[in-house]
Amino acid sequence: MLTHAFEQEAPHRFERGHNGLFTYGNQPSCGMAHLFNHAGRPWLTQYWVRQVSELAFGGTTPHNGYCGEEDQGQMGALSALMKIGLFSVRGAYDADPIYEITSPVFDEITIKLDPRYYAGKEFKIKTYNNSSKNMYIQKAKLNGEVLENCWFYQKDFARGGLLELWLGPEPNKTWGKSPIQ
Repeated sequence: MLTHAFEQEAPHRFERGHNGLFTYGNQPSCGMAHLFNHAGRPWLTQYWVRQVSELAFGGTTPHNGYCGEEDQGQMGALSALMKIGLFSVRGAYDADPIYEITSPVFDEITIKLDPRYYAGKEFKIKTYNNSSKNMYIQKAKLNGEVLENCWFYQKDFARGGLLELWLGPEPNKTWGKSPIQ
């Protein structure tokens, strides 16, 4: 049903508002593409996040690339998170919060960590074989260790480090299927 909803909304750039099944122009739908992670199908999250990122947030004019109403800060943040490949459907409410992983559109991202709040200095995300066609995560490493999950703990992010993602043109349907904690 989730795939059907995305297929119905893609021709409308995921922003039909109240006339559609969901809209990326408003907060309640912000995590829709990431729900595939929770259903054990992270390759579909990778695919649909790239589609939403391009169609709903890919342009540079008010009528092409900005999806939202008065929620400018949240829509901008969502677009940035999709493009760097991190998100959390649950937010930070867990005792041990997580970040979900999808494929970034950038080859390398460096997030400078504020020393008032984080032990680490920076968190880097590096992709290999990144392109518009190579959107599927084939394998991943976090700080040199093989990562089989489509998520990692926020405390690992806070320590700083390196997330490496190898991308390819076909889904790896065995990577990342571990249940989200």
